[in-house]
Amino acid sequence: MIPGVNKCYQMMDKYNMPAHIRTHSIVVARIARLLAFHINASGIDISIEKAVSGALMHDIAKFSCIKTHEDHCQKGKEICEHEGFHEISDIVDEHVVLKHSIVDHEYNEKEIVNYADKRVLHDKIVSVQERMDDIMVRYLPKFPDIDIKRFHHHHDICKRVEKKLFARLHFLPQDIPEYVTHIVL
Repeated sequence: MIPGVNKCYQMMDKYNMPAHIRTHSIVVARIARLLAFHINASGIDISIEKAVSGALMHDIAKFSCIKTHEDHCQKGKEICEHEGFHEISDIVDEHVVLKHSIVDHEYNEKEIVNYADKRVLHDKIVSVQERMDDIMVRYLPKFPDIDIKRFHHHHDICKRVEKKLFARLHFLPQDIPEYVTHIVL
């Protein structure tokens, strides 16, 4: 089952998602809707509903995992599966790291949500580079075991996803803030 927007909001309440994470998730979902809609309009079959729901649920486990030090992507996937949201569980699982090199394959909702998340710093839409710089400053000092080479590899994948997505769109990455203001979930 793919949860609707209201069901996702209910899940945010059920799993005690703080307001700042909820706001972040809503901005990510608005970008995901924008991208999915326009990619769909370009002739690629993308589920707007899956992209939006995956984006709304992508950080469902983030707050609880801050305390437990669990992987919030894996825990979020488990929550989605427990709630019967199997159609979006992989999107939630791969919103930080795309597990397979899918950039050269068909367009999909995982890439859209992964990319949309990389464009939102707290509740502000930023460039991929600004978001990556923030991650370097905020997370690398806290997690010194993070492989810098791997981090840069994932950054490169994100830039490739951006290039792929925008090859089908009539607007540029820097235009997202202007376009997203008109998006209603």
